[in-house]
Amino acid sequence: MNKKWLVSAVMISLLATSACSEKEQAQAPVKEVKQVVWEKVVQERAAFVSELSGTLQPLEEAVVSFEVGGRLVELNRKEGDSVKAGDVLARVNAQDYSLQVASSNAAVQQTAAALSKVNNGAREQEVTQARLAVEKATAAYQKVLDDFKRIEKLYQEKAISKSEYESAKNGLTIAEKDLQNAQQAFSLVTQGARPEDKDLSRASYNQAVVAQEMAATTLAKTQLRAPISGTILAKLSSTGTLVSPGTPVYQVGNIDTLKVVLPVPDREISAWKTGETVSLELYGQKRDAKVVKIFPATNENTGTIGVEVQVPNPKHDWFAGQVVKATKTLKGQEGIFVPVEAVLSRGESDAHVFVNAGGKAVKTAVTIGQLAGDKLEIKSGLKPGEELIVKGADRLFDGDPIEAAGGTQP
Repeated sequence: MNKKWLVSAVMISLLATSACSEKEQAQAPVKEVKQVVWEKVVQERAAFVSELSGTLQPLEEAVVSFEVGGRLVELNRKEGDSVKAGDVLARVNAQDYSLQVASSNAAVQQTAAALSKVNNGAREQEVTQARLAVEKATAAYQKVLDDFKRIEKLYQEKAISKSEYESAKNGLTIAEKDLQNAQQAFSLVTQGARPEDKDLSRASYNQAVVAQEMAATTLAKTQLRAPISGTILAKLSSTGTLVSPGTPVYQVGNIDTLKVVLPVPDREISAWKTGETVSLELYGQKRDAKVVKIFPATNENTGTIGVEVQVPNPKHDWFAGQVVKATKTLKGQEGIFVPVEAVLSRGESDAHVFVNAGGKAVKTAVTIGQLAGDKLEIKSGLKPGEELIVKGADRLFDGDPIEAAGGTQP
């Protein structure tokens, strides 16, 4: 009885051991071989595609306004009209300014006549009259002088009264002054005007000439002329409006060629050169533009440097104010650059990749650098020649068995 029980116990123990072994095998399945794609790590020079945007502007632009005030009487140009530099665009009423010109012309004639008279001196008839006046005054003075000498002798002899003597003395004084006046008049006629009188007449004439030129210039400003050749971009006033100096009337711009100032980050400015070509895109249409100027200073607010590029616009089918995108390929330094999807990261301090090591995925910590298009720079953690898993890395754990996509073993 005891032997039978012992055999039964052994059998039960063997059956239990067998069942436990089968259960352990069921709980530890073989790992799945995952299909991935890997590439050999190489060192290369990075290529960056710089994409910038800017607003198209006319190559030249001017807001045109009158330098004088008045009422607009002519304003015949409209938006889209082509104009040449110097073309008349508008006019204001010029009546008052024409009167100023006429008045200045009369002043010039008047002062010119006065100056001529001063410079030319007296006529022959005036000289003759002045000489006769001197001779007459001399004869009169001599007669009065003779009479005074006779009366003075009689007065000394007390033959006449003191009042008669004083009357004769006064008559002599008057005759003497008359003679002096006649002599001075003759001198003025024969010697001409004094230098200061000539200078005063000449200054008056010059002033009148300046006023005449100013009036003529002001009259010319009643016509508004185009300062540049281009296209009327905007009409800013209307006929009949009373305008003052500086009031905008037209906006004129040269749109045969457009320009755009691109905000280039200062770290990239060394790659931009005057004269090179960049591509501009507007609603899918691309055109080549030329770099014409690199601004000399950095914008303190944005940290960018302006680069002006110009693009031909012969059909005027690109418009000022539209925003265009510029693209330029920049060459960077040499290094290891890998596809972005190959790098798994929860931050720069936890970046890692998977490399193929004998058919197993090995988790490898890396240090990442700058982004170059669709690739990331790997500063450390990878070496040229290693096989980097570039597709399927997001499904891997460290040590997973792997094979090349399509079933090909490494």
